[in-house]
Amino acid sequence: MSGQNAKPLRFWNNLCYGLAGIPTSLSFNAINFFFSVFILEVAEITPAHNSILTTSAIVLSSAANFFVGFLVNTTNTRWGKLKPWILFSTFPSAACYFFLWFSPGVVSPAGKLVWYLIFYVGFRVVSTGYSVARDSLVMFASHEPRERDTLITYSSAFQIAGIILSALIQQGTFALFHADLGYDPCSNGTLNGTDHGPSRDTEKTAYMVAAAVGTGLFVLCGLAAVFGVPERKDIRKQQQSSCFPVADIKALVRHRPFLMMLVIKAFLELGINTKQINSALLMQYTFNISDQVFYVIFLYMASAVVAIFVWNLVIRRIGRKKVIFLGILVFLLPHNAALLIATEDLLGTALLPVIFVAAAWGGIGEGCMYIVQSVMCTDVIDDFTLKTDRKIASIFYAIFGFVTGVMDAIAGAFSNWILQYVGCFLFVLLLREGG
Repeated sequence: MSGQNAKPLRFWNNLCYGLAGIPTSLSFNAINFFFSVFILEVAEITPAHNSILTTSAIVLSSAANFFVGFLVNTTNTRWGKLKPWILFSTFPSAACYFFLWFSPGVVSPAGKLVWYLIFYVGFRVVSTGYSVARDSLVMFASHEPRERDTLITYSSAFQIAGIILSALIQQGTFALFHADLGYDPCSNGTLNGTDHGPSRDTEKTAYMVAAAVGTGLFVLCGLAAVFGVPERKDIRKQQQSSCFPVADIKALVRHRPFLMMLVIKAFLELGINTKQINSALLMQYTFNISDQVFYVIFLYMASAVVAIFVWNLVIRRIGRKKVIFLGILVFLLPHNAALLIATEDLLGTALLPVIFVAAAWGGIGEGCMYIVQSVMCTDVIDDFTLKTDRKIASIFYAIFGFVTGVMDAIAGAFSNWILQYVGCFLFVLLLREGG
């Protein structure tokens, strides 16, 4: 079926593949957490233009994510199939990310919209080439399932570390410039020679410095994948040259494990993203511990990083299916139940310790979901290759990425709809009580 490994993978190869997971994790989480504040309060884009910007980027990047997989699959150069995509998408992605946080000297609202539309859409579209090629590299770096599982372990851990790193970079940069996240338009920084808060220019500088750090990490980690991870060539002859092979699409639709994996991935992503979106709101407004939100989330993510390496060992002993049930039933469900049941009236001063314990416990389950669904994806791809003699890993990962993006959008829309509905319902109740 394929050639055997020339050499077993070393720690350096695993580390470099893990580092390659940081760029997209760091950049997308920085955008998710901070870009809305930047675009509305610092760049002064209107909410209507921000809606156009966000919607256009999501639609075009989702379409690109689907088609890039087919383009990557047809690539075959003397330097490999995937590494050229990783290399030549790293630099334009990093450049677009930097200019995404740059405030041009444009006064016209339409001019600002065009600027951010170019770089936001450009970043999301170009970075799909990096993501698909990097994810697919695990299938070409080794033909041994255990080595692939180790690669995925490092990748999953570093992707979660990228989430933590994005927050630390942003928080650290703003602390360095003595600025707050979010510009106060009532304070211009100077009033009769007295400082009354950070000026908008200070906010701009802080965002640009944070973007420069993220850009540098993007380039370094992308190059780590190119020069630190081997790409084994498949000895089988390529069976198609079309960038949209109909035969492969038909085979995918008929492949039951692939369809089941799509369903599993969709529901897991929907549940996890919905919880992540609402966790900060829950802690801030329900538990009234807004000053502890960062530490709770940090503990949650840090425990997930550590747990991933433990779950890799557990998977080898009891298998994928048992591990995923263990992670859901023993860790995630109790974590969710604790967040729903815990109240200050019930626990009193013990509320905060319980929240921290629940965060660590839930992080262990989160790490389980990260690694199990990733290793199950490689199993599905191997099963498809054995049954059809077609190796189209990039198409698989492109479709998985497309589904993930759709679930992210659904989770965000569903959460906003619920918040809007509940807010309106409470408002009506208050009016009735007041009347």
